[in-house]
Amino acid sequence: MPKVDEFDTFYDSTSRYVTHLTYAECGDRSVTAEAVAEAYEKAWRGWAKQRARDPLSYVRGEAFRQARLARGTRPWRRRHEDDSDLALIEALQELGSRPRRLIILQTLGELDLSAAARDVGISDSEAVAETQHAVTELEQALSQSIGQVESRLLGLSEVSEQIMLPSPSRVRYKARGRSRRHTLVAVAAACVGVIASGLIVTPTAPLGQAEAQERNRVGERPVSSARPGDAVTAKSLMNATEASRIDPSHDWTTVSTTSDEATDDERTADTADRASDAGDPLTACTPRRFATDDPRKTFVREFEAYGEPELAIQALEIARSTESAQAAFKRRLQWYADCSVPRVQMASAATIAGASSPVTILRLREFGSPSRTLTVGFIQAGVVNSVLVHRTDGAAPSVAAFGSALVESMRLSCAASGGPCTTSTKVAGAPLPRTSSNPGFLAAVDLPPVGRQTKPWGGTEPEPPSPNPAATMCDRASFMGPAVAKSRARVYVVPNDKAVPKQFGIGQAIATFRSPRQAATFVKRLEQRIAKCEDRNKAAKVVTGNAVKGSGYSGKTWRMTFETGRKSTISYRLALVRRGATVTEVAQSGTKRADLSAGQFNLVADRAAQRLAYWR
Repeated sequence: MPKVDEFDTFYDSTSRYVTHLTYAECGDRSVTAEAVAEAYEKAWRGWAKQRARDPLSYVRGEAFRQARLARGTRPWRRRHEDDSDLALIEALQELGSRPRRLIILQTLGELDLSAAARDVGISDSEAVAETQHAVTELEQALSQSIGQVESRLLGLSEVSEQIMLPSPSRVRYKARGRSRRHTLVAVAAACVGVIASGLIVTPTAPLGQAEAQERNRVGERPVSSARPGDAVTAKSLMNATEASRIDPSHDWTTVSTTSDEATDDERTADTADRASDAGDPLTACTPRRFATDDPRKTFVREFEAYGEPELAIQALEIARSTESAQAAFKRRLQWYADCSVPRVQMASAATIAGASSPVTILRLREFGSPSRTLTVGFIQAGVVNSVLVHRTDGAAPSVAAFGSALVESMRLSCAASGGPCTTSTKVAGAPLPRTSSNPGFLAAVDLPPVGRQTKPWGGTEPEPPSPNPAATMCDRASFMGPAVAKSRARVYVVPNDKAVPKQFGIGQAIATFRSPRQAATFVKRLEQRIAKCEDRNKAAKVVTGNAVKGSGYSGKTWRMTFETGRKSTISYRLALVRRGATVTEVAQSGTKRADLSAGQFNLVADRAAQRLAYWR
C-alpha cells in the first residue's frame, strides 16, 4: 500500500479513538482537537519510522502530551464544558498526570494493566499501585464505586464524538508546513519536555491481593501478545450518531447491545454452535444470525428511529483466522443470492468503489402489509466482518448514505482486524450475486410476488429446450439447431399455493450461438415474426412494450392476447434479450387471477439479461 494511503487508513481508523482518550485527559474540546491534530501531524512527519513500530501508541502518547502542555501552559484557554460531566473532569484533573493516564487507558483505551504500564513507561507493580491509588481518589471524590465511575468515563465519548477533526489530507498538508517552520530550538524544547515528563516516577507499594480483586474491571489481568481482533469489543460498534448517517432526517437511539466472547479455553463444539446460531437471523433470507463458523467474538447492536417504522442493526463477527472471515463473507453473500423467501425480491446490488476489502450492498423488497425495504451491507477486513441492516416501511434512504454508514461501521474495528481498511465511501453499482445452482438463469429472489402468493417460487432443472417452454404462437422460437452451441430451458411456478392458479408460470430459454452475428440474426427473425403475428392470426393482439437495455445487453418486450372462445382469452408477456452471442427468451402466461404488471415483467426481463453474465 502506498505510504499516503497507509497513513490515511491509519488516521481514519484510529483518530476518533485517540480523540476520546485525549478529551478525557484534558476535558477541553478545543485543546483536544488541536492536540490530536498535532499528534497525527508529527506521526506523518516521521511516518517512515513510526509505521514500522507502534504508530497508535506513539500518537496516543503524543496527543496526551500536547493536551497536558496546552492545559498547563495556557490555562486561560479552558472552555466551559456545560454539556459534559464536569464533576468527573474535575476529579480526573485532581489526579497526577500518570495515574490519570493509567485510568483512561484501562477504561476508554481498553488496554490491560500491563499494556497501560508499558504505554506510560513504568513497571506492572508500579502501575498496580498507582492505579489503586487513583481509583480510591476517584471513588472518594465522586462518592461512587469504580464501576459507576467507569460508566461515566465511557459516557465522555458521547461528548468527544462531537469534536470536529481535520481530514487526513489536511493533516498531511499542515505537517509539511510545520516541517518547514521548525527550528532546532523548538525541537530541543520538545525533547526536553518529553524527557522531563518521563522522569517523574514515584515508586509505590504494590496493590494487595484482596484489594486487587475489587478493581478487576480497571484492567489487572495480564494478557498474551495481541492477535488480530483482540482489541475489537462492544465499544467498536457504531453509536446512534453514526447509525443516523443512514437516514439523518430522523433522530436515532440505541435499543440494545449483545455480545458473546469465548476464550480459547472455553472453545468446544457446543459453544461454537451456540455462538454461530445465537439470536434471531438478521433478515428472513439468512438461516442464522452469524455467518462465521466458530467465531471468537460476536457483537450486535440495534438502533431505531424515534417515532418511525425504521430500524438498523449492526453485527460484528470476529473469526479465528482471515480465511474463516473470508469464508463467512462469501457464505452470507450466497445466502442472499439463493434467497427463496416468499414475497422477497432483490432490487439491486452495489459496492464501494476503490474498497481495500470485500464490500457488498444489497437492496431487497418485502411485499406485504406494509411493504418494506431492506438494505443489507457487509464488509470484511482481516478477521472481522461487519454487517449492517436497515429496514423501513417508508421511503428508503439513498444507497450512497447507507454505503457511508457501512464503511463507518468498520472504522473502529478495522485497525485491529489484521487486514486493509477501506476509507472510500463512494458507492458504485455491482453485478448481482451469483446463485449457487443454475447460474445464468433467473433465481427465486429475482421474481416478484404474484397476487396473494404465500409459497416460494420453484424452478425445474434446466434441460434442452425441445420444445421451448418460452415460445408463443407468435414467435414460435426454436433454440435448437446447427447455429446453437449450447441451450437450456426451465419453467418457474409457485407450487402448492392455492392463491396462484396452475395456469400461471414463467418459462425461460437460453441459447449461445456460435457467433454474436448469428445471435443477432436469430433475434431479428423472431422480431419480424412477432410484428406479423396479427396478420397471420386474426385472434391475436400484440402490443409492443418497453425496451430492455443495460451494460452489454439489449432487447424488447411484448404483451400478447389470444382469443380462445367467444368470452375467453389467454395472455402472455414475452421478452427477447441478446447479450453478445447469447439470447434469452422469457414468457409469462397470465390469468385474470394472477398476472404480472408491465413494470414487473420489464424488471424480470432486465434481471434475466443481467443473469446472462453468469451463463457458461
